[in-house]
Amino acid sequence: MVCCFTQRFRKLRSRLAQLAGGRTLTLIHATLSVRHVTCGKKGCRCTRGERHRAVYLVSSAKGKKRQVFVPSAMEEEVRAWVGNYHMATDLLEQVSEGAWNELKRRKEEGDS
Repeated sequence: MVCCFTQRFRKLRSRLAQLAGGRTLTLIHATLSVRHVTCGKKGCRCTRGERHRAVYLVSSAKGKKRQVFVPSAMEEEVRAWVGNYHMATDLLEQVSEGAWNELKRRKEEGDS
């Protein structure tokens, strides 16, 4: 039987392949948490209420929360990793839905 995936479905699969193709794709299942913290150093501005901005990468593993501080020099890169994860999972869900619909369509054609 000839596969008749819709153009939209083929485009989604192509976008997913492009996301991962030809380069090392870094993605991470986590969220970024921006906090305002005090460092505890005597005389620092944060002791007067002007807290420091701190970014943490947060996720769960085996039912336990884990987090790691993200240095400001890496924030943009880590944001991209998180964004890549969300983009990939969104595309995978759309491709999966398209395959589901294709299976139903082909089943109905066979039943006729």
